[in-house]
Amino acid sequence: MKRYCIILVALLLSVVAIAQDFNQTDSKGRRQGAWRDFYPNGQLRYEGEFKNDKCKGTFRYYDEQGNLKATNEFDKSGEKALNKTYAPNGRVIATGYYLNQKKDGEWKYYDALSGQLRLVEDNKEGKVHGWSRIYNPQNGVLAEETQFVEGQPEGQCKKYSDTGRLIMECQYHDGLLEGPTKTYYPSTALKEEGQYTKGKKSGTWKTYNEDGDVIAEETFGEFVY
Repeated sequence: MKRYCIILVALLLSVVAIAQDFNQTDSKGRRQGAWRDFYPNGQLRYEGEFKNDKCKGTFRYYDEQGNLKATNEFDKSGEKALNKTYAPNGRVIATGYYLNQKKDGEWKYYDALSGQLRLVEDNKEGKVHGWSRIYNPQNGVLAEETQFVEGQPEGQCKKYSDTGRLIMECQYHDGLLEGPTKTYYPSTALKEEGQYTKGKKSGTWKTYNEDGDVIAEETFGEFVY
């Protein structure tokens, strides 16, 4: 029994000694050196290093099964980091920069199985701001591009066929369709044109055949809010 107690004490002391190697703060309460966090099941959640309470170098994040979920590679300021996000199969599914823990600049997103580029978005302070471009998952051809302002559609939107031909162009305002809209045949001939007001069709809409003749016309009421 005495020998067992000695072994137990030794193990406890070794655990304490190991614990002292990370998650340390200085006299000002700033995080310093290696830090780790764990899930309730004991699995490592993340690991990284701090200097004067700012992230330093590369941080690694894991899921509860121990698979690498993401990495953040911080610059010297500790405020900007290149992120790579991983699928459980190890393939990169997103990459871009964080600035003060918010998405900033261009982010790219990929299919977890094929690795094909699916989406490219401009960001500012954690919101989509600029262009959002969606790509065809089969061949990588641009399928749709839309302008955003602070997280919602604002400005031009264009949609394309599987072969990259323009099939629709429209406008957004305050996140709703607003203004002229046109659709096109695969031959690029005008198919339909009309107006949107606050997300709903308004005024006269015309449909054409590929020779340019009007084959249908419909009038929608003006919406007042």
